[in-house]
Amino acid sequence: MEGPDAEGGRITVERASPEAAFALLGDETRVGILQALGETPEEPVPFGELQRRVGVRDSGGFNYHLGKLRGSFVRRTDRGYELTYAGRQVVGAIHAGTYTANATVEAVPVEGACPVCGAGLVAGYAEETARIHCTECEEWRNEFGFPPGSLDQFDRDELPCAFDRWMQHVFDGVLAGFCYSCAGRVEGRVVVDEADERVAEQPAHAEFECGRCGSTARTGGAMPALFHPGVRGFLYEHGYDVRTTPTWALGPASRPEVSLRSTDPPRLAVAFAVEGESVTAVVEADASVGSVERNREGDGDG
Repeated sequence: MEGPDAEGGRITVERASPEAAFALLGDETRVGILQALGETPEEPVPFGELQRRVGVRDSGGFNYHLGKLRGSFVRRTDRGYELTYAGRQVVGAIHAGTYTANATVEAVPVEGACPVCGAGLVAGYAEETARIHCTECEEWRNEFGFPPGSLDQFDRDELPCAFDRWMQHVFDGVLAGFCYSCAGRVEGRVVVDEADERVAEQPAHAEFECGRCGSTARTGGAMPALFHPGVRGFLYEHGYDVRTTPTWALGPASRPEVSLRSTDPPRLAVAFAVEGESVTAVVEADASVGSVERNREGDGDG
């Protein structure tokens, strides 16, 4: 596939059929080669050492399977063999349990309280989805995909914060314009909700749709503002580090004031107030942050 680049040249992308690509992985020796290369992903592995790691005595047969992987999942260099980007993704998916693990985690009490009603929070995991929600009200809840193979890296009481950090990691990529499923390009938009659809008193939500696979990520309207460096800097100055503090424990910032600036196009004003000061971010119709203004109490919302 070709297309014009910014200077009028061509961008060439060659694609094999999915059937052909996945058929290459239908052999335990080939999967073993990928896993062996994944043991030292930053270092090419010579042929003999790679054969030793996989444990195949027949050099001819081993070379045959290695050759099948070359070009798609493995490349040859002057110093040996290494994983391609696709190969790294396959090995990563094996570690994450994306294709092989099925897990369930019963309710885990969360350290902290619901920012809306003050009741307790619980976290759980089923059907590859992490869930954090209030035990009393329906206003505070988060649901998002989490790799099942990562669960056993944490103690049960660590999982709620691990879920929250993963959610922020994924959403950071979405805000950068990349699909969480296929790395395709995503487009964001603000959607005004009807009164009975609103969550945590937010009048609108943000959606990010992939133009390639169609996956859609949905968040509250305040979330894009929370990731803006101007907002994060303001919160850090007031003792809240968004990188390490879970979203339910950000004090006043866990429940910012969200209002509509306009409906056509839909634009939001998101105000985070702490100790008599506030910062207001304007979320534009495409779910990007257009401006950030800091204010002292009594100066207005910017």
